[in-house]
Amino acid sequence: MLNKLDSHSSLPNIQEIATNFRLIGWINFGLQLSLLVVSGLIVLFAIADPNFNLKAQDPMSWLGLFCAVGGLLILGISLYWDWRYTRIGKELHSANPALHPKKADVIRLLWQGLTLNGVGMILTLFGVEAIIGTLVARSLTQVEGLAIYNASQLIEPLDMFVVQANINTILAQFVGIISSAWLISRISYHHH
Repeated sequence: MLNKLDSHSSLPNIQEIATNFRLIGWINFGLQLSLLVVSGLIVLFAIADPNFNLKAQDPMSWLGLFCAVGGLLILGISLYWDWRYTRIGKELHSANPALHPKKADVIRLLWQGLTLNGVGMILTLFGVEAIIGTLVARSLTQVEGLAIYNASQLIEPLDMFVVQANINTILAQFVGIISSAWLISRISYHHH
């Protein structure tokens, strides 16, 4: 295998790949940043709220919140990969082939981004499963008039917002996985 990304490609193919990297990088960055901010604020508000019922429940609730925060942190790290994809696109747009990144380095970066988002997605899935499990258990034990005796057993809107925040995080990580896989396929398609 030759070192430079453009070793077997014509200039139009390299320009197309460069455009793909920049476009995907910026779309991912914007989408993942938006979902990170929205989900992060919801989870942060829930953790900071002393009346948040989910915190008062069993250890699975805490595990769910821990995994949700971990998934958000990994999503934050993933933003670096999105930005890095835009830089690769910029380097590939250069008319000087000596400035093009090595194909092996680009593929390694793409696999790292794919793996990072995969780990974040799995962690967030564990988190949302734990949270939903707690909410389902709570819903099965609710009886009429329970709020009078034990308000912490009620399912509140904030509980559902935390579930939505986790689903947003999973969506953002899924987009990162699909984008990295697609970019890998574009490089392979143009270079084999």
